[in-house]
Parts: sequence; structure tokens; C-alpha cells
Amino acid sequence: MFSTSSEYRSFLKNFQKFVFVAFTLCLSIFSSISFAQDTPVFRIGTGATIGNYFPLGGIIASSISKPVGSRACEKGGSCGVDGLLSVSVSTQGSVSNVIGISNGTLEGGFAQADVVFWALRGEHVFRTRGAIGNLRSVANLYPEAMHLVVGINSGIRTLEDLAEKKISIGPAGSGTNAAAQLLLETRGVRVPKDNMFTLSDSESYEAITSGEIDAFFIIAGTPARLVTVLTERHKARLLSLSKTDVEILEEIYPFFSGGTIGVGTYKNTSDTLALMVPAQFLVREDLDADLIYGITKALWHESTAANLAKGHSLGRFITKETALDGLILPLHPGAKRFYQEIGMIPEEEETFEDEILDEESEGAVEDNQAVDINGTSTGNELVDNEEAVDE
Repeated sequence: MFSTSSEYRSFLKNFQKFVFVAFTLCLSIFSSISFAQDTPVFRIGTGATIGNYFPLGGIIASSISKPVGSRACEKGGSCGVDGLLSVSVSTQGSVSNVIGISNGTLEGGFAQADVVFWALRGEHVFRTRGAIGNLRSVANLYPEAMHLVVGINSGIRTLEDLAEKKISIGPAGSGTNAAAQLLLETRGVRVPKDNMFTLSDSESYEAITSGEIDAFFIIAGTPARLVTVLTERHKARLLSLSKTDVEILEEIYPFFSGGTIGVGTYKNTSDTLALMVPAQFLVREDLDADLIYGITKALWHESTAANLAKGHSLGRFITKETALDGLILPLHPGAKRFYQEIGMIPEEEETFEDEILDEESEGAVEDNQAVDINGTSTGNELVDNEEAVDE
């Protein structure tokens, strides 16, 4: 249904070059270094290759790695964890990453704060699966905006107009999918099932370009490359939410905040009111504290900051100063030790917020034991109810 056009192939050309170079580098590392059998591999669940999570995950994975035989940090080599090899793994997104970390198919990963909140409480997209309590935080990364992209000739002027249109809410297993559903449900916008699609970002690009859908959601840091191309080619525009839309979601859900996608971010786009949600770096609770301490230290090394700033437009927003902002889950003990050492957390004191989070997490672990969080699910199924329905 959604074929790849020459226009889209042109859009992907530069990004595919990046992926090829990164893939070649990984092959080179594997082929040129003899690893001991106990060399740890740290898999970071990210998102689609066309999105922001995957390339940012690649930069972070490279920065925290220090395979056997690497040059010393002070001599221009890697400043990562001695003996560690980390890789960025493409996934369906936040929901898949949370499940993958929990069941052991990933060691760490990125997830939107809303998805983390639902996982901890066993709500929304985790209603059927149940609460997941064996996750911990490493850091807050950067703010993401919910973009509501509408066709240039769609006639869509308000959120309510979506009820009569064909839309994509993002792929199952993605944070976009979960948050889009929540927005529509909370605001009472009922889209017929036949008009609601769960397309990937690239499929949404194709479909709105060809007129097969009228709108789609994407949660990403700004500017999002895909949205940039669509607005530059006059194929789509951004829809601003109303003040009421934002205030109601803010009041109900602690992970949402109102924000503005500023004029000039995208071509011919004025200030756009949007929901904002932070992206966070998670790991599994049972991972070695010394390992996570080393990863956290490497994450905030000055060389990593330089790599992020050079490697991605969103890299400059990933800062140590905001590492503890808006965390949903308690810190992993290894990460907490690092922040205590640098004075960001008092050595002996535990905040009231930490105590509340610890209590919620313990309850989630008990609930989770009853639903078998160590199952083999990939997180790609739809979990709103027992039948397969759109998330």
C-alpha cells in the first residue's frame, strides 16, 4: 500500500550513508579485535533507523565502549568502560525497549517518560501485561515534542477534525503510538478503526505525501528530519494544539508539559503549541552496580559531550545539568553513586520523592511477578486488550 517513492529515496540517501558507515565500523571492530569470552556487550534499545533515538544511541554506545586493545583515553582513545562493547539496537521504540530491558533481550534503552510511568504502574499500554518493576534510571536525556503533522490540503484545523480523517498514530510498540492514543482518548476524539493506521515514520511520510492519509503523529526532538523535509516540500504542516488540549493533559498526567515548537523550526511554520515529554535512559535493576557506575561516568565524560554535539543536532540538549530532571524511576545504584560523587545528590540523604518512587517500584515488582515479566514477548503486539487493536 505504501510504496517507496523516488522522492523518499532521495530523502533517505544521506541517512543511509550514515548507517552504512556505522555498520562498517561495527564490523571492523568485531573483525579486528579478539574478544575474551567474558567481554560484556551492552545493548541499547533505541528506535527506528529513520528517527533520532537510533543515531543518538549509536553515539552514546560508541562513547561508553572501550573494547580490549583500545587506546587509552588520555592518548586520544575511547573514554568508555574498560572491556565493554556497547551497540545501538534498532527497535519499535519506547514500549519495546521497556519490555526488552525487563526481559533481558536488552541491557539498556531509551524511553519516553510517559511510557516509563505506565510501565511502572501497569496502566494504559501495559494494562494487559501488568506492571514492570525491574527498571531503573540512568539519566534524563532531552525533551521531545509531539508533532501532529497534517496534509497541506487536508482541511484539518483542530484536533477534533481528526475524527473524520485517515490518520496514523505510529507503530505498535512506540511511545508515539501510546501517547497519541492517550491524547485522542482524553480529548474524546473517536477515529473509526478503519481510518486509523499504525504506520512507521517512513510509511507515514510516504502515505501523507501520496494523500493516502491526512495526518500522523510523531514524537521527536526538534527539528525532526522527516518533518523538515515535508514542510520544505510543502507537503504538510504542523497543527497547533489548543491551550485547553494541553492544560487538560498536563493536569491529569505528570509526564506531559506544554511547550512551543518555535517559529522558524520548520519552514512556513509559526509558533506551534505541543505536548512535551522527556526521553530517558533506562537499565535493568539487576545489572552490576560497578558497570552502571562506569557507564554513567562515561556518559557524562567531556569527550561524550563533544561526540554528541558534533554527531547530532539534539546532542547539545543532552547535558549533565539536566540529567536528573523529571525522572520517573529511581536511579540505578551505580548511577546514583556517580551523581553522589560529583555532588548532584547528597551522600546520605534520600529525598521524599525517592521514597515514594521506591514504594511504587516495590509494588510494581510484586504485581509483575504475577504476570511473568521474563516472558519472551518482543513488545510488538498490541496490548490495550485481549484482542489485537490499534494502540
